Formats: sequence, C-alpha cells, structure tokens
Amino acid sequence: MTTPDYDLIDRLERELGIGQRARKKPMRTARPVCLIKDCDGTNTDISTWSGVLVMRIHEH
Repeated sequence: MTTPDYDLIDRLERELGIGQRARKKPMRTARPVCLIKDCDGTNTDISTWSGVLVMRIHEH
C-alpha cells in the first residue's frame, strides 16, 4: 500500500480554498462595548456556516 502524498494534498487544498486554517483566536461572543453612553444601537453578527463568529457590526 502506498502512502498518501501529503504535500500534493496540501497544495491542492490551498488552491481550492478548502484547506484553510481556522483563525487562531475566535472573536469573543460577549456583548461589544460602545463608547457612546447609554447607546441602544443594534448588533449584527456575521458567522460562518459552522457557526463561528467572524464579524460583529454595531449600528447606532
């Protein structure tokens, strides 16, 4: 039985964008801090399909 060519697999995954490494530190899911006192703005969370938080947008 031959061994898999891991270098080739790694190169193909990079080219196809399917072997992307996850972010080392995921974003915190706690409520963001706003610098405006008594702000009642809304937050929009943008997540990946797997549910990892990628970006949080705070609107006033």
